[in-house]
Amino acid sequence: MWICPACQSPLTLTERTYKCIAGHTYDVAKEGYVNLLLAQHKRSKEPGDNKQMVNARRSFLEQGHYQPLAQRMAEVLAQFADFSRQVAVDKPGAEPMGNLFDAGCGEGYYLNRILTELNAALNSPGINGAGLDISKIAVQKAAKKYPQSEFCVASSFAIPVPSASQHAVIQVFAPSSEQEVLRVLAEGGMWLQVNPAAEHLAELKACVYAAPAEHKPSPPVPDGFELCHEETLTFEFDLTEPEMRMNLLMMTPYYWSTSVENTQGIKAFLTKVSAHFSLRMLRKINLVA
Repeated sequence: MWICPACQSPLTLTERTYKCIAGHTYDVAKEGYVNLLLAQHKRSKEPGDNKQMVNARRSFLEQGHYQPLAQRMAEVLAQFADFSRQVAVDKPGAEPMGNLFDAGCGEGYYLNRILTELNAALNSPGINGAGLDISKIAVQKAAKKYPQSEFCVASSFAIPVPSASQHAVIQVFAPSSEQEVLRVLAEGGMWLQVNPAAEHLAELKACVYAAPAEHKPSPPVPDGFELCHEETLTFEFDLTEPEMRMNLLMMTPYYWSTSVENTQGIKAFLTKVSAHFSLRMLRKINLVA
């Protein structure tokens, strides 16, 4: 599954240690993940979301507020992604089984929900799920709760999986490298991007900023890909308890720019919020003439 982040050769697992032919070793943590984030890929001592943000997001997501998004992502993947083909890293003669990779998996919610929906919809013997995140805290929680998938701490700008090894990559509100996603996808592989659309969390933003800015539109389709599908998804959800409202605020970047007064207002009065997502499905194309 994994390749060495130092030399890009395959990693072999022996007991609880991954090792490459060059002798680089990486121990599996007690939660079941492996840390493949090299020091030069860190911009701080503990990069990524902190414990407070991760805990708030897990609590919010497990209450089902974004379940319509996870459901729609699974439907789009089932429609466009082909999980029946073998890819370059599969063993000859192996049963066809798809590989789904989450580049920025957080605490694992979307990957788990999508795998559950896909395996049911496609009547699959089991699609392989794996993900990375630069936040060690997030990956710890993902690996502990969802042991059926594989997780590592790594940068999405240096994805530690073999080239042409994935049928589909999902990216939810996470930065990524177009070149790296292109590299890890098999020919015809799909990249599902999810980003905030113009009116996402408009009610929350109105409580934080005097003149809230709209989210930016999707960038141009990158080289090596073609656009297969694009849509926006809109729904409302209720925040019936003050704790729910605080969890939503704390899992967003708005938390750091919200005054104490505005935070108290959100906690007391923000009872209904609109979600507005942009979903875009890109297919890897063969550039060789």
